[in-house]
Amino acid sequence: MRVPTTSQHHTRLNLSGWVAPLLGRHGMIRTEHGNREGFLDVLRDLHRRLRQRRITLYVDGAGWHKGEPVREFLRTHPRLQLQYLPPYQPALNMQERIWRRIRHEATTNCWFATLDDIWATAQRTTDAWTPRKLQRLCNIT
Repeated sequence: MRVPTTSQHHTRLNLSGWVAPLLGRHGMIRTEHGNREGFLDVLRDLHRRLRQRRITLYVDGAGWHKGEPVREFLRTHPRLQLQYLPPYQPALNMQERIWRRIRHEATTNCWFATLDDIWATAQRTTDAWTPRKLQRLCNIT
């Protein structure tokens, strides 16, 4: 007897996000690829959501956080600037805390039929978070 199985080993869900700890706000988008174009999508989302604010985004040294397309975006959007975190210091990256909490609350011990189901569950989970919860996740008291 054969048991039909499905596998998604060759598919990937690329999520990118940002967090504004002092405001208790965050954003998360699904990108086609985890690359520079996906990062530019995050910058566009952040710029749109935090209108009228100067934005300093702290990022790690990944190659997709750099390069001429990123520099050009920053030149044409002067209220947004990047600061690079020291190498090998994920504890300084507040977004890493958000990802860890999403995995804990939304996906631990769960089976999902599709990547769309994972995405929808992650969105529902974070949509329920209050600004105060986000601040606590980032150790802002």
